[in-house]
Order: sequence, then structure tokens, then C-alpha cells
Amino acid sequence: TILNIVALQLGLLLGGAVITEFIFSWPGIGRLSLDAIYNRDYPVIQATVVVAAAFFVVINLLVDIVYSATDPRVSRR
Repeated sequence: TILNIVALQLGLLLGGAVITEFIFSWPGIGRLSLDAIYNRDYPVIQATVVVAAAFFVVINLLVDIVYSATDPRVSRR
């Protein structure tokens, strides 16, 4: 459905932020993760991966909740 596609696109948007931050030299989590990779700063790399994964999981959870509220065919069993 449209909601599922939007949720997946938000995950890709986070990956696209890395490229945008690198090209325009904007500070952000993408630039932080790239600098951490170049400097082999493993705790920062782990933190950025956990934050990105948590963001993706929360967005998908919210989309599933909204989907179950909007579609009457999907219900709790």
C-alpha cells in the first residue's frame, strides 16, 4: 500500500541524507558517520547505526499502527 511505500522511502531518505550532507558540507548524522568511518571511531559508528535502525523501526511501527487503524480488513486476532 501507499503507507508501506512511504515507510520504506523514509528509510532511503536517511541514506540519501548522508550524500547530501557530504556534498554540501552540512553537519548531521550522515556527516558524523562518514567522519567516524574515516577515523575508525567504532563507538560512534555503532551509535549512528543504532540510531538509524531505531528510526527505521519506529517509523515502520507507526505506519503499521496507522495502517491497522485505517484499513478495516486488518484487525487484531
